[in-house]
Formats: sequence, C-alpha cells, structure tokens
Amino acid sequence: MSDDEIPSSTDRERLLSKTITDRFDDLSAGDEITFNNRETSYEVIETDRYSITVSDPDDNHITISQNLQTGGWAVHEEIWWIGCEQSAD
Repeated sequence: MSDDEIPSSTDRERLLSKTITDRFDDLSAGDEITFNNRETSYEVIETDRYSITVSDPDDNHITISQNLQTGGWAVHEEIWWIGCEQSAD
C-alpha cells in the first residue's frame, strides 16, 4: 500500500474484530506481518487462539492479543526505552 492509499488518522476505520481474527487464523510461525502502518515487518514466533507473539528485527517480542470480553485486539509490547524532557518550570 502506498502512502497515497493509506487513510489519515481521521479517515481510517478500525478493522472489525472478526476481520483481524480471520487474518490471524491464517498465520503460522515464520510468517511476517505488518500492522498499524508501521514500517517494520514482524516475524510471527507463536500463535494460539487468542494471541500471537511476533519479533521485530532487534528480537524484541510483541504480543497481539484479543480481549475476551470485548473481542477487540490490542498490541502489547515491553517498554525498553523512554525519552523524557523536563519543563523549564
């Protein structure tokens, strides 16, 4: 998908949970995915019914899991760096 085809944050719509689930059902270890318009491709490490674990090129693992109450999907990743700026006050 080119930059011209990617909807802006105000124009895009959230994928339906079933659409995400259907796409994840076709994945297996070794496959690559991208999501949320990130430039990075992630390698699928492990899949199960309600989550997949992927690895970025630096071997950081990220879990994408389904909320069993709402059915929605979320990305969970370890915080490995935070940049903070102190105000002048």
